[in-house]
Amino acid sequence: MKKNIGAIIGLVVIAATLVFCATSFKSTLISYVPISEAKAAGDESVQIMATPVAGTTAFDSSLHALRFVMDDGKGGRIPVIYRGPKPEDFDTAAQRGYKIVAQGSYDTRQQAFVADTLLVKCPSKYQGKAGPAGANAYGTS
Repeated sequence: MKKNIGAIIGLVVIAATLVFCATSFKSTLISYVPISEAKAAGDESVQIMATPVAGTTAFDSSLHALRFVMDDGKGGRIPVIYRGPKPEDFDTAAQRGYKIVAQGSYDTRQQAFVADTLLVKCPSKYQGKAGPAGANAYGTS
């Protein structure tokens, strides 16, 4: 009987640990949404991917923040505020039409997407370069 109680307690502890891990993991997932849905998400943290609009980049010294507008190419545009170091390739992203991933939430008071992180997605960095006899950058074809 005592052996069964120990096994039951062990199973309960294992089950509780699995439930805790599953809920913790789910809360860290952040989904990509279109710009239109980002505005409706409110305080929920989401990710948007779009191109920065050339000529809209400005540094707001009162907020100590980078401000710019993102365009999804489908008619959706959203102003973005980012308080942090400007990504290295940010200036060329607007000129060359590279995608930027912004993670954050929409602030209705400021009427802007407040980004916690920015990441420039340069397509040439992720494509294999053709080498001899059609081999890619890793030497395989």
